[in-house]
Amino acid sequence: MKKVLFYGDSNTYGFDPRGMMGGRLPANERWTEILQNYVYGEWKVYADGMNGRVIPDNPYSLLSLDKSVLEYSPLDLFAVMLGTNDLLNMSEPDADVVASKLRDFIERQLNRTEFVDNKTGFLLIAPPLILSHMEENLEEVEAQRKRLSSELDIIAQEFGIFFVDAGEWDLDLSFDGIHLSAEGHASFAEHMKNVLEGIDLTAERKEADDYVLATFA
Repeated sequence: MKKVLFYGDSNTYGFDPRGMMGGRLPANERWTEILQNYVYGEWKVYADGMNGRVIPDNPYSLLSLDKSVLEYSPLDLFAVMLGTNDLLNMSEPDADVVASKLRDFIERQLNRTEFVDNKTGFLLIAPPLILSHMEENLEEVEAQRKRLSSELDIIAQEFGIFFVDAGEWDLDLSFDGIHLSAEGHASFAEHMKNVLEGIDLTAERKEADDYVLATFA
C-alpha cells in the first residue's frame, strides 16, 4: 500500500473557528479522514497539520518537520499545502517572498536522504481561496494568494514535481473566510481523491519540458 503524508496548516489540521477559542472538526469531517476512506486499500493517508503553521525556515520548525517525515517514512508521496499564514502575517503581503521561501523549502526536502533513497514523490498544493469580502484587509491577501498560486505552478515545473491549485476548487469556507467548513472539507477530499488517482509516481521528478501533472479540476 502506498503512503502519503499531507503537511500543512489549520486547513489540514481541521480547525473549526465557530467556538470562542476555536476548535477542531470531528475526525470524520476532516478532509484527510474522508480521503482515507475514499482511497482505503490503495493509500495510507497521514496528516500533520498545525494551526498557524508557516513555511518552515528555522532550526526548530525544520527539526519538527524532519521528525514527522521520519515517523511515517518510507513515504511514496509527500504533499505540502502552506503559504496562507505567511501572507496573513505580513504587514504588506508579498507572494514573491512567500514563493521564495517555498522554493527553498522544496529544494531542501528533495535533497533529504529520506526522499532520495525512498524515491519519494512531491505534491505541491497551492492554498484555497480566501473570501476577501469578509474583512477589508483580506483583499490584498487574496490578491497575493492568486499570484502565489501562479508562482507555485512555475516552481513545480522548475523542480519537475506534482502540482495542484486548490484555489481553483469550489470549496465552502467558514464565516471567517479562511478556514474550510465541514462541507468544504468534504469537497476538498473528493478533489484530492481525484488527484491521487491521477498521480503516476513513476513520472515524478521530470525535467521541466516533460512536466506531466498540472492543475486538477
